[in-house]
Amino acid sequence: MKSRSPAQWKKTLRGILHELFRYLETNVETDDVHWPMLYSGLNGAYGSLKQNDFWPGYVEGITRLALILMGDYPDHRKRKRGRKQEGHYRLSRCRSIQYIQTSKQKLNTLVVATVAGPMLGIKLSKDAIYALRECRDVAGYKVGYKEFFRWYRKKYQQDYAAVF
Repeated sequence: MKSRSPAQWKKTLRGILHELFRYLETNVETDDVHWPMLYSGLNGAYGSLKQNDFWPGYVEGITRLALILMGDYPDHRKRKRGRKQEGHYRLSRCRSIQYIQTSKQKLNTLVVATVAGPMLGIKLSKDAIYALRECRDVAGYKVGYKEFFRWYRKKYQQDYAAVF
């Protein structure tokens, strides 16, 4: 198997950065202070591709992006050696990450758990789509996602607790 050349890697990694930028633009809603911080991670990774030894800078840029998406970029310059203080890993000084799911997104998560759950240690007693059909057989076809989850939480308590 032939290894990729640095030029081939750089081309691939530029493409990945372009895609990450599009994902950010499409999926992240944040403030005007946070955006430049997020872009700094991508710019750092992109700038590293102009160097011969690009991997360390690329990894740092992507790591910076991941940390900033979690809330902030840690500043450990004043940290003393030894045991880390409480709050060392807290990145919520300016913002916190919080995931919110609509009822439809919860249903999609339940469907994913039906398929991928066994690999994650989650075993559901009933396939999500079959549970939705069962609910609609009982409550009518026009049952909404919120109503489905009220029914599902009662009927399949252990499955609901395993996923949500």
